[in-house]
Amino acid sequence: MNRTFELLGFFASMLGIGLGLEFAPQWIGLFSILAVSIITVSGQRGSGFLWVTTLSFTAIALFTLKTASVNFILLSIIPGCTAGYLVTRYFSLGKVLAGGFAAGMIGFGLFWLHQLYLQTGQLGIHAIETAFADYFNYIFLPTLEASGLDEYYAAHGLTRPVLKAYFDNFLQSLAILRPGLYILESWVRILLGVVAGKFLLRSRGLLPSPPFRLHRMAWQLDWVIIAGLALWLVGDHWNLGPVNQIGANVIFLMAPIAFYFGLSLTFYLIKHWKVRTWVLVAIALAMMFLPTQACLFITVLGVFDPLIDYRNLDGKRGSPA
Repeated sequence: MNRTFELLGFFASMLGIGLGLEFAPQWIGLFSILAVSIITVSGQRGSGFLWVTTLSFTAIALFTLKTASVNFILLSIIPGCTAGYLVTRYFSLGKVLAGGFAAGMIGFGLFWLHQLYLQTGQLGIHAIETAFADYFNYIFLPTLEASGLDEYYAAHGLTRPVLKAYFDNFLQSLAILRPGLYILESWVRILLGVVAGKFLLRSRGLLPSPPFRLHRMAWQLDWVIIAGLALWLVGDHWNLGPVNQIGANVIFLMAPIAFYFGLSLTFYLIKHWKVRTWVLVAIALAMMFLPTQACLFITVLGVFDPLIDYRNLDGKRGSPA
């Protein structure tokens, strides 16, 4: 009976996503998360059921999204299938996420090649870029003018054309990170989908993960960061635009990962050293008034943790995620 209800649940979920893609394509991000989650969960029933689920979602995407289905297949279905396959091999949550992220990057590369074949190869403006532009043009400037502060800024040389020039430079810098923005968006969907899958599989003991404070970044990722820094510096020094862009995007994508593991190390140190309350208050205030510096420090901790292994200084090695 449980098996029947489970199969009905899979069928109903796929049908719901298909109807959603057909009649509410503006919510494609949510449906992408649900698809990754369902495909990941299907891995607990074995490779055969995983392939049936993956092919079913592929058919649904082709039928509902038609020409726009390539994006959904490459950035959602393939990473979900990768995560589901790793579930069939009883991998940990961290390794399943790593596999899903890698598949997401490969999927994005294939999607870009598809764009290059069909059009000019240029990526469309990301929603974050549009949000910044709308905020500047329709909120910031009108608010500045209504408050009368535009005259104050103009007196100090920050006229409307100057502000617009600064903002245009900011948008140009953000455009360099456009591939990273698309990959990061895909990663967020994969992360939410796999974490939702872990919640559904919690009773089966799948997707095991150590406590958050014991998560440690794999040392191989330090080499990725070093390569990104090298490419960024070489491209900037010799004015090699593509090389500079690759390096900048690698650093951009690795920064939140390093921050996550640095935050894990921070929690470990606070618990292990039994930090006093007043010290915690001081740390909280420092993060509140110096957020950029605090985030940078935590990120650096995450980068150096695989090299120094702070948790092993007393002989207790932390567990990699």
